[in-house]
Amino acid sequence: MPTKIKNIIVATDFSEKSGNAVEMAFHIAVRHEAALTVLHVVDQFYLIDRSYKQVIGNEVTQESISLAENNLAEIQKGLAERCSTLNIKTEIRHGSLIQSINDLIAEDNTDLTVVGTSGEQKIKQFILGSNSYSILSEANTSVLMVPKSFKKYRFKKMVFPVRVTHNLDDKLDFALSIAERNDSTIELLGIGDTETSDELKKEFIGLKKKLYERSADYTAEFFEAPDKATVIATFSKAAKADIIILNYQDEQSWKALFAENFLRKIINTTDVALLFYKPKTEQRKDTGQDTPYDITLPIPG
Repeated sequence: MPTKIKNIIVATDFSEKSGNAVEMAFHIAVRHEAALTVLHVVDQFYLIDRSYKQVIGNEVTQESISLAENNLAEIQKGLAERCSTLNIKTEIRHGSLIQSINDLIAEDNTDLTVVGTSGEQKIKQFILGSNSYSILSEANTSVLMVPKSFKKYRFKKMVFPVRVTHNLDDKLDFALSIAERNDSTIELLGIGDTETSDELKKEFIGLKKKLYERSADYTAEFFEAPDKATVIATFSKAAKADIIILNYQDEQSWKALFAENFLRKIINTTDVALLFYKPKTEQRKDTGQDTPYDITLPIPG
């Protein structure tokens, strides 16, 4: 089976959590013989008065660029020394993080975006969304979220939940391409409720058949439970999973500000790598805006 991962982006702000994401992206790129882009987005700090005169900005931005260039050069050198055949480049972009990622995804035909998470959701982040969650929500490609404390860079045990019916065949192909490169055991996990069990069981049985036909190493279990995130988290911990491959579909009700939102709940209840599969044809419009603050008005926030 040909690789499904040929181009990878990893976003870094040079923190510990993004450093671990770079490490994970490096291992994946080596296994898949994929090109790796390490991206840093420079914040543009500026204030503008009512006459539209720039008050600050260029000097601070240039200092940030110089520091980023040095840090990226060190990262690139270190990775190249460990694998001389790795196709790696670095990128510095400006302004909106999401727009920068999506521009690069379009330019490089990216297959996977890797981002680090702290594993700690503060109340404000939980309500409004951290950078990692924004990338998950808005990036136009599949997203791998790597907790800062997660140090297992080969996926020997992969949990594959079946909780919604969207894009399951494509998601399975993507998972099998990863399993092939990691010699993974796939733990197929069906989770239905009173409204969806019959449909999901049908899809679950179909996936079992496909795994058997492709001679995959797998196990399969089906549960009925209303709280799918908790079932996945509990099952994955018991199975000592290295990665959970999820469909990005969030039952598509905009509960995103509340605790019952599946995506937020699964992020907050697991401590392993989470890969959210998104079809490459599913494009999302960037909502980030770079808005200068008028120094004669209160600064929002």
